[in-house]
Amino acid sequence: MELAMVDDVLIAVVVGFLIVRQFQWRSAEPRRMLLMPLLVIAVGLVYLGFELGEGFQRADWLLAGELVLVAGTGTAMGCVTRFRQADGLQYRLTGAGIVLWALFLVIRIGSFALASVLGAHLLDATGLILVSFGVNRLAASLVVRHRSVHYGGKTPAYGQETAGTRR
Repeated sequence: MELAMVDDVLIAVVVGFLIVRQFQWRSAEPRRMLLMPLLVIAVGLVYLGFELGEGFQRADWLLAGELVLVAGTGTAMGCVTRFRQADGLQYRLTGAGIVLWALFLVIRIGSFALASVLGAHLLDATGLILVSFGVNRLAASLVVRHRSVHYGGKTPAYGQETAGTRR
């Protein structure tokens, strides 16, 4: 197996694990929420640095559009996140998150398709997969963090749950 393929499979497994993790209850400690997204973005940027051998192509500017779209899906994920009080404030993504993750994948697959048609080599770069995922998670984390900080003992407006009770 080619080394690039091993990288892609490893990244797919890790990203898959992190997606599944979004549907499990996690602590809503504001300081911890940003660590993983920022780390993923940093690793993605390092990968992109190695993959920039050919420099930018004219069509590579489309990656900005992809980042805006995945930030939008992340923002929506943050809005449909559910909270509960159990060992402190906890949160997880609701069922609507499955649709949003599917949309994220459609955006990524569309980027791959555009990359092959337009010759935009950065759109199909391994590093951009990580950066896109990290931007998505950062947007979601910022929304969840904002909602949790302003929780103040009241249930958030969408996707509310308290320990033992679903609404």
